[in-house]
Amino acid sequence: MSISKKLKEILDEILEEDCGCMDEDIDEASTTAGVPGYQTPYAFTGDDKDSKDKKKKNATSSTGYKIVGEIYDQNYKSFKKDESKNSRQKVNGAIKEINKRLFEIERIINRTAKLKKEAGVTSDKYWKPTGPRINKIAERLLKVSRKLREMAG
Repeated sequence: MSISKKLKEILDEILEEDCGCMDEDIDEASTTAGVPGYQTPYAFTGDDKDSKDKKKKNATSSTGYKIVGEIYDQNYKSFKKDESKNSRQKVNGAIKEINKRLFEIERIINRTAKLKKEAGVTSDKYWKPTGPRINKIAERLLKVSRKLREMAG
């Protein structure tokens, strides 16, 4: 006799002794079939432009509210004209957003450096465009650093 059959027999005996319910039929059962679904008509729509436009139109027309986008991802003209925050709030919020995104970039760099070291990947194993990309990123970081110093002063 296999172990699984033996285990099943032991479990059946224990259940029979403890509750005596092995041979009883269940008279009533509860299911979720009678529960209505959630009222989310666009829960499974795609991410294409038409779906987004339809969601936006439905959200604004049915609620009376307007959709507030992330102001830090807008172009300058929209960022400046946005009336949801005053200039002081925009500047301080932008600095907070920069700090958050810089933290994310730093995390990516640290993970990559750790993996590079652990896996023993040397710079001669980089793809051809990787070296110039690293140099370009370093230059951009220097420019950003200068601009931040100008803002601080």
